[in-house]
Amino acid sequence: MTVYLLYGDDEEKKTRSVEKARAGRNAETFDAADATPEVVLSACNSFSLFGDSIFVLVRNLDAWNAAQKAKLLDYIASPSEGSDLVMLAQKIGAREKLLAAVSKSGQAHELKQPTGKVLEKWLAGHAKRLGLDLPEDVAREMISRCSGDKARLAGETEKLSLFCGDEEATLEAVDQLIAPGVQSNIFDFVDALGVGKTGRAVQTLERLSATGEPPMRILYMIRRQLTLIARAKSLIARGTPRPELAGELKVAPFVAKKLDAQSRRFSDGDAERALAVVLDLERGLKGGSELSETLQLELSTLRLTAR
Repeated sequence: MTVYLLYGDDEEKKTRSVEKARAGRNAETFDAADATPEVVLSACNSFSLFGDSIFVLVRNLDAWNAAQKAKLLDYIASPSEGSDLVMLAQKIGAREKLLAAVSKSGQAHELKQPTGKVLEKWLAGHAKRLGLDLPEDVAREMISRCSGDKARLAGETEKLSLFCGDEEATLEAVDQLIAPGVQSNIFDFVDALGVGKTGRAVQTLERLSATGEPPMRILYMIRRQLTLIARAKSLIARGTPRPELAGELKVAPFVAKKLDAQSRRFSDGDAERALAVVLDLERGLKGGSELSETLQLELSTLRLTAR
């Protein structure tokens, strides 16, 4: 039958593509982190007792090294009749033998998640198919709250469609139904730092803690955001055109736009002091303080907004 290789970061499209290829059949699913190539090949070469075609799905293909992937090459060149093999990966090197083999004998597709205006257009189209009228400002707010995650956006749009019925989607409805994701909360937290709003920063920190994120991960994301802001300020000072920021910082365009706006709220001294506070907090969370992690985060937030 056919061997498929779907790679890239568009998880929503991967899911739809898998369902289309599966066509209602039962799937034998493996995670490459737990299963060996031999186990997968055995499943591909088995036969259904009821005469149905076999559908084998391998997730997390990135977990296999080159030698493990090479064990599939002979099968890919001549797959079993009555079997479909679908492999999912995040990244595949352009020169990988597996990619060349699937491209020759099966179907290989790179599925990259859309960003910026392309993502807004996709979201509007998805909402329209669900019968939901989605204004541009509402779509942008949804993208911000979902941190540009297309898979989450798909599910949240369906929920919003049921909630709104025949009515146009509103920002109020989004606020009621869609909780900000971790990345969105990080943006809000750093926004509050940038304008010195202590109360707002503490409230956002509480929302971050309520997501179940460990304090060290919250710290890491705050430090990363402040580092990106410092880099954005440096690039703009060197004359980098703002449309090129996303490429230079290796972030999505909507993230670069947000970083640009945030960088204007921080002077060079502000950014340096903020990073110094975050480094002090990191030392404390790693055992350098007898205070609770929550109290350390709150005290650091007071220091960060006291400018």
